[in-house]
Amino acid sequence: MPPLVAIIVRSKNEMPHLHAVLDMLQRQTFQDYELFAIDSGSTDGSLEELQTSCVADHLTQIDPTSYVPGPVLNTAIARTVPPLIVLLNADAIPGSTDWLEKLIQPLLDATAEATFSRQIARPNAHFIVAYDYQRAYTPKKMDPHFFSATACAFKRELWEQQKFQDEGYAEDAIWAARCRLLLNARFQLVSESEVEHSHNYALKALFHKKFRHGASFSKAHGERSCLWSRLYLCGRELARDLIFACRKRQFRTLPYNIAYRITIHAGLHKGLRSSSVRAPTAL
Repeated sequence: MPPLVAIIVRSKNEMPHLHAVLDMLQRQTFQDYELFAIDSGSTDGSLEELQTSCVADHLTQIDPTSYVPGPVLNTAIARTVPPLIVLLNADAIPGSTDWLEKLIQPLLDATAEATFSRQIARPNAHFIVAYDYQRAYTPKKMDPHFFSATACAFKRELWEQQKFQDEGYAEDAIWAARCRLLLNARFQLVSESEVEHSHNYALKALFHKKFRHGASFSKAHGERSCLWSRLYLCGRELARDLIFACRKRQFRTLPYNIAYRITIHAGLHKGLRSSSVRAPTAL
């Protein structure tokens, strides 16, 4: 009889976080799972770390230039058998030994078709990055359509009815939107299931990421960005950021906070107005 859960880890140069992730998986109270992994060209020891934890035929190596999130996930899931699928980024460290048990419980109780963990910013996260994570995972402030595949679980039958998109990025957000719209699927944040995960992106990398997301939303949903609406949203968030930073007396963070917020909206705006997912070469 196959295990109840297939855990799929995607990795590219994720040390030392990957070591902590694999250690926490071994310590989980729920152990009825199989571990699968996809490594896309790691050179920092991540591949060797995965080789010590995965059964040989459960570890797939792919060329980093061929990495497209949707097809990679669809291929990985198709290789598994268990009825519940868990996706876990190789740098998202479970915060407790019952992380997995709590994450899949709503699926077992049939109160949701998909769940996702609360993400806690790393101790070294920039002030504004930590603030965004705090807001994103506070139920009263959270976007009701929000979903992240960084640490999530869903029923195989949901994926069989709606697979991840074949191209572009923001695959998790687009997949969740289609599942909700077409299948009336229920998605649930499991606040008690936490992972430590965040990135301090350089502004150029942040712009490219948001550009790709905007371009993917444009292609998937036909979304477009109105300049004046984007300026209004950006201005409102800048004011919110300023008030929060001043309340916390984090005045030295203000220049980066402003650049960070403007970069996000500039990337999204340009991506949403683009017909291509190819990012520009410069800001």
